[in-house]
Amino acid sequence: MSHGPAKRPLPTGRLLPATLSFIALLWIVHILRFVLSFLGLLPDQTSWSIFGIHPGSGVTGLWTIFTAPLIHGGWGHLLGNSGSLLVLGSLVGLQGPGQLWQVSIISALASGLGIWLVAPHNTVHGGASGIVFGYLGVLLFMGWFQRRPLSILLSVACLFLFRGMVVGLFPGAPGVSWQGHLFGFLGGVLAARLTARSPAPETDP
Repeated sequence: MSHGPAKRPLPTGRLLPATLSFIALLWIVHILRFVLSFLGLLPDQTSWSIFGIHPGSGVTGLWTIFTAPLIHGGWGHLLGNSGSLLVLGSLVGLQGPGQLWQVSIISALASGLGIWLVAPHNTVHGGASGIVFGYLGVLLFMGWFQRRPLSILLSVACLFLFRGMVVGLFPGAPGVSWQGHLFGFLGGVLAARLTARSPAPETDP
């Protein structure tokens, strides 16, 4: 019996399960809400009000920061976020599923806290858009913080490909939580700084 050096798994073999598992969770939650609403057990607007973020609701309402990213206002909202999560999340996950989950958590917390602090008090916010923009933030700034050629190239490419998303960081379309987008993006920038890896030190042969 002979053996050679262990083969490193392809990045897609690590990142796709992590990305798809989160998207699958979003769909499971949405389908469950749809079924419960259809059966009259939990009306859709009631679940949105319970699990969405109510800005300025007091400290007791902060728990919704963890549930709001899992609920969506409709199938179109869910489908749009799923596509963005798949593309941007796969790019973030190129450095491993650990990186993906760190960025997701930091972006979700930053987005939720930002909404809770500055959004109008008579609104309710939900959806994974804050995480989507967190992915955008880390992709655009990872080149700056990591200072590695491939990271810089990826940041420049993402700026060119996804530059149209930048308008979502500012007030505009009614019913769109630009506050969640903006603070999620800032959370992504923070995650890019916190997760930046220093280049390996050079050693003499």
